[in-house]
Amino acid sequence: MKIGDVDNWVQGIGLLGVIGSLVFVGLQLRQSEDIAFSDVSESSVTWGIELSALIADHVDVWHKACLGEELSPQERIISGNIYWRYAQGNLNSWVRMETTGLGVYEPSFLTDAFAANIHRYPGFRNMVESMDAWYELGAPMDSPLIEKFQKDILARVSELEVLEPNPNSDVMWCGIR
Repeated sequence: MKIGDVDNWVQGIGLLGVIGSLVFVGLQLRQSEDIAFSDVSESSVTWGIELSALIADHVDVWHKACLGEELSPQERIISGNIYWRYAQGNLNSWVRMETTGLGVYEPSFLTDAFAANIHRYPGFRNMVESMDAWYELGAPMDSPLIEKFQKDILARVSELEVLEPNPNSDVMWCGIR
């Protein structure tokens, strides 16, 4: 065997090694993506369970809050905390979907559900407006992502006002995404 033949064999083996390494890296990336998707799904389910439990623990307060009925100061605190948990979880899930593409739904699913809650439940709308005013004066949020989230919600609320001028507001669905 000539030195040129050995050199060709070594280069061929080296090329196979490089190709094998690339295939392995690709498989690792795919596995990492699957794990990340699984973590996102689990996080979303956990958030949903926690929110549902919080609503169930204070169903009478949440019911009154969604309908816009009079609340005691203590009930306002409870409903505000439930709403804050809903809003933060919804925003966090939306940001994750918007920036990574990881999620079971399109990001618009979350903004549409948020808009439906605003449109169908006057008390929910009041909570949104109250929180917006609090943040505007006390802790303004000037993130382009938050602005897009809010813009998408408001656009969908405008659409719903035309599509559903007399919303069927079954309070059972208030706070559901």
